[in-house]
Amino acid sequence: MALTFTRHPGPKGYELRPRRSDPVHVRRGVPDDWRLPAGCKPRFTLAADASGASPLAVVVRAEGGRLAVLTPEGEEVAELRLPSRKKRWRPAYEVRLADGEVLRGREGTVPSLVLWLVLLPFALLYLVALALSDSPAGAALAPLRTAWKRPGDVFGRAALKESARGRFRVREDLLDRRVAYAQAVAKYWER
Repeated sequence: MALTFTRHPGPKGYELRPRRSDPVHVRRGVPDDWRLPAGCKPRFTLAADASGASPLAVVVRAEGGRLAVLTPEGEEVAELRLPSRKKRWRPAYEVRLADGEVLRGREGTVPSLVLWLVLLPFALLYLVALALSDSPAGAALAPLRTAWKRPGDVFGRAALKESARGRFRVREDLLDRRVAYAQAVAKYWER
């Protein structure tokens, strides 16, 4: 079964809106009564309510700069690894699940890059129109999709996909929805 959700930034944090389900609220830090493991710094909390009192998961920065996704009981569900801050060609994101399974996502899948090359002449016309207007040009150069898959599984099913419109789709039989929510926020959270 696939779960589809969108990310909506707000004044106090993010809100993830799953289709046909209650929204998930993202707040900076951790709840007041939360005990952090030693050596961890709080990043953000995924909660079912706007106040953040009932967390679904907490994301903390652990040793080595990695992000750990913790359950309300304090158990580590997954580890998120983000690419370096330097812009590279097709930066890679990595999700390491607690059972040892690894999912890697690169910005811009091969089919989306081929489509982009086919549509390049039209994109150039669009960029000329953008230059004549006052719209931000960075929006036109964003990759079309990102897909998180097992390494070496080029044509297999993706556990998590992000579309160009900011919609995420997670296959719940391959990835826990809390980990998908955490990855969706961590990708865009200021570092």
